[in-house]
Amino acid sequence: MERSVKSGSTDPNTRALINALRKTSAKHNVGIWKRVAELIARPARQRATVNIGKINRHTRAGDIIVVPGKVLGSGVLSHKVTVAALNASTSARTVIVGAGGSLISIDELLTQVPKGKGVTIIV
Repeated sequence: MERSVKSGSTDPNTRALINALRKTSAKHNVGIWKRVAELIARPARQRATVNIGKINRHTRAGDIIVVPGKVLGSGVLSHKVTVAALNASTSARTVIVGAGGSLISIDELLTQVPKGKGVTIIV
């Protein structure tokens, strides 16, 4: 009997994002993007799901955070943050924008802050 080979994500957009993260990490010699790529490369069931309440507890106004998974809308956000996530529920989008923050894709954050300065990963 043959063993199955670990194939990684089959979604071409996710694969392209992982490759872009690894290239940017190597180009700017920054470890944060490599770590985000590793977290996104996990099987979908093992990726992080982060509630708004957790984001609120671990951030201050003006922080930039990356969620290498899905953001869920449970909890309250009392300050303005920039959240870059692989995916987000509609309630999470509403809460983030309602608090004056912004929800962007990880690709967008990668082009805005290629050196990763001031970016925090929340899992």
